[in-house]
Amino acid sequence: MMEEKIKNFLEKETGSKISNYKDNLIALGILDSFSMFKFIDFLEKEFEVEFDVENLSPENFNSVSSAAEFVKNSSTSSL
Repeated sequence: MMEEKIKNFLEKETGSKISNYKDNLIALGILDSFSMFKFIDFLEKEFEVEFDVENLSPENFNSVSSAAEFVKNSSTSSL
């Protein structure tokens, strides 16, 4: 499941526990500007997508669920 892969990556990289896929990762301090770059890099490599710079808004990555949805909706996704 995509959400579980994303959650596992974030927990490993940040040392934080994510209890809900809808937790606001930015508001909870799990993602900051530096970790956001690593997160986006992981998503692109893991799910073979390439994000358009114009679509890289915090709203697309503020929760595990929103990131998974953004990946699924990516036009270059091979899923």
